[in-house]
Amino acid sequence: MSIARIASVLGLMALGVMACSEEGFDPRSVAEQGIRDQIMIELDLESEVVCTEPADTAVGTTFTCEATDADGKVYRFVAEILPDEIVGTRLARV
Repeated sequence: MSIARIASVLGLMALGVMACSEEGFDPRSVAEQGIRDQIMIELDLESEVVCTEPADTAVGTTFTCEATDADGKVYRFVAEILPDEIVGTRLARV
């Protein structure tokens, strides 16, 4: 099974992930972990996830992430910083 199934499992649903860190709010790490965890939960797959560094931590800021499956196929996600240090992610439309 590949991450390609994530589109049918998750659709374009926003995944909200809260930030909990002693070092402060790190939206990139929050998004990477949230995407990785959701792929594992929904598809029982390990994945490599890398996000770009957001321009700032203001609500509404968006940035991109990529998940790579075991076959090397890349899937793009859009992450958005939401209120209360939550990061929402969704599969990007291609």
